[in-house]
This record gives sequence, structure tokens and C-alpha cells, in this order.
Amino acid sequence: MAASRRTKAARLILDDPSPATTATPDLVAERPQPRLAQIVTALVVAAAIVAAAWFVGGQSGFGQIGKGGINQSLLPKVGEVAPDFTTNDLNGRQVTLSDFRGQPVWLNFWGSWCPPCRAEMPDIQRAYERLAPEGVVLLAVSLRETPQDAAEFAARNNATFTILSDPYERETGPAFPIANFPTHVFIDREGIIRSIVLSPMDVETAVAKGLEVASRD
Repeated sequence: MAASRRTKAARLILDDPSPATTATPDLVAERPQPRLAQIVTALVVAAAIVAAAWFVGGQSGFGQIGKGGINQSLLPKVGEVAPDFTTNDLNGRQVTLSDFRGQPVWLNFWGSWCPPCRAEMPDIQRAYERLAPEGVVLLAVSLRETPQDAAEFAARNNATFTILSDPYERETGPAFPIANFPTHVFIDREGIIRSIVLSPMDVETAVAKGLEVASRD
């Protein structure tokens, strides 16, 4: 009888498994699913943020920063006569490049939306203060922004050189198609392009370039 009762008890244990033998596998199988969904969601959100940043940057012209090789092939060449253009200064007065024939000219194509342009502006001002007594004319042409934006940024940096504005590059674009910001063009007294710099400049580099064109007869 005792043996029979033990056999029945063993049978009950085998036929009626405990919760630990049935619930645990289900929990183990289900736990990774929420974590996987969270990872996928995070990746999708990150991709959307990156895509939005690239779009906004492209709309603002950031994609044109640093494309020196492209700009070099589009611009007029060193040794050539600088092509002429006429655009407006911040007061709406027309300024023509060829009007400065007989003076060394430093052209700076820039935009206040361009981080390297913003960073170099104080150095550009200090370099101009050293070059102005040598007769160097600095024409800083603001592109792809309103004249008001250019004026406000120039005022914050105490710029004393001439700021020109060509928001849509209609006046300067045919002569100087800019695909890199900033772009610097140094022109001698005869109107010949002597140097092109497709990167930000510090004070000493800018002064050396300016003195080079100023010293040519």
C-alpha cells in the first residue's frame, strides 16, 4: 500500500509540473523582444536626426565648406586678369571691381553662416589694419545671406573694410563661381590675380599675401 501511494504521488508530480518548469521558458523567450524594439526605435530616431542635420546644412550652404578642389577648377586662374563684376555695398551703392585698378585688391568671399568665415573675421580685420597703409583694398563679398545679416556680423566684429553683398550670386557668380567658403583672391595693381587661398587665414598669412601684391609695380 505504501509503495502504491508513493507511485501515485510520483505520478502526480510528473503529471502536474510546477510553475517553475512552465513559466520560466516563456519569460526568457519574451524578454529580448522589448529590448530589440527599443534598439530599433533608437536607431531610426538617430538616422532621422542625422538626415535632418544634413538637409539643414545643405540648405544653409554648409556643403560648400572645404570643397577646395572644385573651387580651384571653377575660378579664374592665377596669372589671368581678374574678371570684372559690379555689386552693391551694404548701403546700396554700386561697387565695380575694375574701379580699383591701380590698387592692390584683396577679395574675400564669405558668409556669416559659415563657421570658418566667422572664426577668421577678427584676424581678417587685424590683417587689414596692417595692409591698409600699404594701399591694399579689401572687398569682402557676402554671399547666400541678406545684407542685414552680413552687416550685423561685420558690426559685431568691428570690421572697417568694405562689405559687399550678393545674396544670390547673380552679380559676382559669373566672374567668380564660389564653391568653397571662405575664398580669398589677391589681385595686383594691374588687375592680375596673383594668389588664391581656399581656406581661412591667420593674420600673418593674410598680411604676407597682401604685401606680396602691394609690392608689385
